[in-house]
Amino acid sequence: MGAIDWIVVAAFLAAMMVVGMLFSRKAGGSMTDFFISGRSLPWWLAGTSILATSFACDTPIHVTKQIRELGLSGAWFYWTGILFGPMMAFLFARLWRRAAIVTDVEFLELRYAGRPATALRIIMALFRTFGMTALTLGWVILGMVKIVAVLLELPPTVEIPLLGWQLSSQALVVALLVVIALVYTAASGLWGVVTTDLIEFVIALGGAIFLAVVALDAVGGIDGLADGLARLPAYGPETTDFYPRSFDSGGMSLGTFLIYALVLGWASAEVDGSGNKAQRFLACKDERHSLASGIWSLAVQNIIRSWPWYLAALCSIVLYPTLADNETAYPRMIAELLPVGVKGLLVAAFLAAFLSTVDTHLNLGASYLVNDLYRRFIYREGSSRHYVRAARLGIVFMALVSSLVAVSLGSVLGGLKLKGELMAGLGLVCIFRWYWWRVNAWSEISAMLASVATFAVLHTTNVGVEPVGALLGIEPGGDLFPARLLIIILVSTAAWLATTFLTRPVPREHLIRFFRLVRPAGKLWAPV
Repeated sequence: MGAIDWIVVAAFLAAMMVVGMLFSRKAGGSMTDFFISGRSLPWWLAGTSILATSFACDTPIHVTKQIRELGLSGAWFYWTGILFGPMMAFLFARLWRRAAIVTDVEFLELRYAGRPATALRIIMALFRTFGMTALTLGWVILGMVKIVAVLLELPPTVEIPLLGWQLSSQALVVALLVVIALVYTAASGLWGVVTTDLIEFVIALGGAIFLAVVALDAVGGIDGLADGLARLPAYGPETTDFYPRSFDSGGMSLGTFLIYALVLGWASAEVDGSGNKAQRFLACKDERHSLASGIWSLAVQNIIRSWPWYLAALCSIVLYPTLADNETAYPRMIAELLPVGVKGLLVAAFLAAFLSTVDTHLNLGASYLVNDLYRRFIYREGSSRHYVRAARLGIVFMALVSSLVAVSLGSVLGGLKLKGELMAGLGLVCIFRWYWWRVNAWSEISAMLASVATFAVLHTTNVGVEPVGALLGIEPGGDLFPARLLIIILVSTAAWLATTFLTRPVPREHLIRFFRLVRPAGKLWAPV
């Protein structure tokens, strides 16, 4: 990178710090101000923040890896959201806003009652903080390490003066970025997060589109891309097929395709918008704004956001047919195809994508620690400012934990799939808890324990995975993620359904209060 590139990057980082710090006073009034912006977000800002959070620096990296290995049809791993994503917006966004809570974990004591609900809130707060939020931040940080290693052309190590320590230069750069995100997130709360998200999303999307155009030009346009892929023995013209042309050998099996297309979209603890999406719905001005934010984020994500990555990934196959690590293809195109000055803009776009995800998850993880653990169970009598200070310390703690997780991960896509397996068994119960009165706290506890236990058994013993993989048509040595996902779903679903009918329902009076507040639709609430 040249001097102009570094100036562009430095100017971008300084601007993000200034914008974030401008909201520090607005966020300091209360927990509601800090974590859900005083319930005053307009739909377009909340929806764009959802988009920015899912547009992390790691996303084009693992998208490129998936398409380089399976062709364009490999994107069905992501397109499942086209089929099931609208469910989140149309079925759940307004329900979250009606609940009028601070976090999605707080919802558990609103929906359920007694000690089981209390135990579930503790368990889920810990699970979402360390099993989901920290894992997400871990692979995002890992992705940024890989990007920095390719783009900035830094020496492998640098020596700390006086101390004589040799430290990884890439790790130091990423640590600096995490500190920047930490500072403005801790100072400004969700207002600063969503405002910087808006700026960062515009920069990141513009950079992705520009790189796709440059990469396409480098391979000779659409015709050159098609000819280049056709000449590669390992790929061929079927690489650009929307659907897999053949399930016979190589590439994606029919069973894998069906799991991606019909199962993956609902097999997640976030299928009802839990996590950062629920936080945005809860922060909206009213129900109409929460619904509109969900529709806006889905429309832009599926129609505009992802296609520049797919096009650039296909071009990378022609440009770099053989790479030791397919996750380095995207940053390599930035480093080799772009001129000085423009390269700085694309690096800034990557940094924008990184910061927009990091700031959201730091804030979200801290909300669980403070609202659902500290204030609920440890110290109930604090002032509003006391809890805001605790939230800022929680953000620092989340940054440290996530950095440790990043060190232990080997692959960005691998981390994404690990999270998918961990959450797979919770998908159905997270849907039915809104629409079926009979679901109780023990249902969710059993689903989560069964999901985590099955995940642990499959990854330590591999029992039953290969036979299920064979039934799905996965060849020996292939990716067994769909097989593990299916096993976890079946075991967890059986566990929570059995538990539901073997345990007492939530007291009728509590269910009536919940129904009157949230007003879920459906005949499964008829007894209440």
